[in-house]
Amino acid sequence: MNDILTNMKSYKPFLLIIALAGLFWACETTDPFVNEVQLSIFTGDYETALATVDEAIAENEANHVAHYYRGIVLAAQAESLEDPAERRSYYERARESFMTSRGLMEGMEETPDEYEELNDAIVVYWADEYNAGVNFQTDDSLFNATPDPLRVSLAHFHNAATINPDSAMTFQVMSSTYFQLEEVDDAISSYEKAMSLLNPPEVDDFEYLASLYLFQERFDDAIRTSEEALEIYPDESVFVQFMADAYIQAGDQERAIALVEDLIANDPENPTYRRVLGTQIYQTVDGITAEVAQLYERQFDLRQAARNQRGEELDQTQAEIEQLDRRIDEMEAEIDELTQISVREMRMVTELEPDSESAHFILGIIYQNRAANLFDRRNNTTDNQEAQDYDERARENLREALVYYERAAEINPDNPENWQSLYQVYVTLGMEAEAEEAMRRAGFDD
Repeated sequence: MNDILTNMKSYKPFLLIIALAGLFWACETTDPFVNEVQLSIFTGDYETALATVDEAIAENEANHVAHYYRGIVLAAQAESLEDPAERRSYYERARESFMTSRGLMEGMEETPDEYEELNDAIVVYWADEYNAGVNFQTDDSLFNATPDPLRVSLAHFHNAATINPDSAMTFQVMSSTYFQLEEVDDAISSYEKAMSLLNPPEVDDFEYLASLYLFQERFDDAIRTSEEALEIYPDESVFVQFMADAYIQAGDQERAIALVEDLIANDPENPTYRRVLGTQIYQTVDGITAEVAQLYERQFDLRQAARNQRGEELDQTQAEIEQLDRRIDEMEAEIDELTQISVREMRMVTELEPDSESAHFILGIIYQNRAANLFDRRNNTTDNQEAQDYDERARENLREALVYYERAAEINPDNPENWQSLYQVYVTLGMEAEAEEAMRRAGFDD
């Protein structure tokens, strides 16, 4: 999910659409007003052109050609306006005229030539606005020379969506633009519209929308979207990860575990499910560990303050320290339990995928961070025996981390991250010769 969020601002590739040229000039019709309208458009006299078609419509409400040309006049007038934000109302009226004309033509016994011309006209005006919006984001010189270019781009996309609301691609790039503007609610609503136009949406469409929901902490929507995706793409385990992540972030850790464990029970040899469970659970461990570190800092400050306190003030401080002790013990127990689950699943991944560098590296991280947590406990206890026990357990975990980091380095000796991690562990364990070699392989001595 992190990769998706990182790339969210440019999720969909911007495509320039080639429009048709010489659109309505190719129209062959016997209606006497058409030549006059075309000439008025050509000279930029849109008011006269509009008056001409309105007169034709007044004479015959069922004149599909007049309604068609009314749409052409309004769309051409929209394009003549320099500010794209001022164009939308003209496109709205143009769309209404086009749809009226289309409805009249669809009711005729024989489909007239203008039917295809109308559809082509909609595509042309849509493409002009869509391409203009794209250009403001892909042309660096135009982007840099334009005040608030993303807003200008967005106005063009809204125009494109107004003249042709059936284009999913418009709403996709609109969503990306809204996200760049940090208007995530609008990014979501735009992509929801895009999804409604896709039949069916692709995997990356579901991924993007689910990521937006998670980003906005709309966990129920992220879960629902992931479930819909799995109905269409049952082999795409990324949506299981989305669901587990949503449950965990929503505080329903047990349901997240149960979800993936059910999948594992049905397919125990699937390393992907186990990786999802192991990594997702460890994300929770990481968050709890960070909270505990803050509690330790608070506890330290209180102990320092207690040295200079007496009476009721000291009693209150000691009561708070005891409360922190209980809370820390609860959280440490949760860390222990969840770490065991994470280690269990990731070990299974390494058994199922013995040449997976990432699986071994992740296990190394889990053990190394586990050791760091135990060192924190050692440093914050006042019991010497307990401190010694924590120190021994921490070093045992570091030795376990070595096993997996060394295997990762064996699988991919050219990855400096493997050697950097090994260097840190070797140093902590006092393995000087090994640390020196790891430092060299990591490039630290360059």
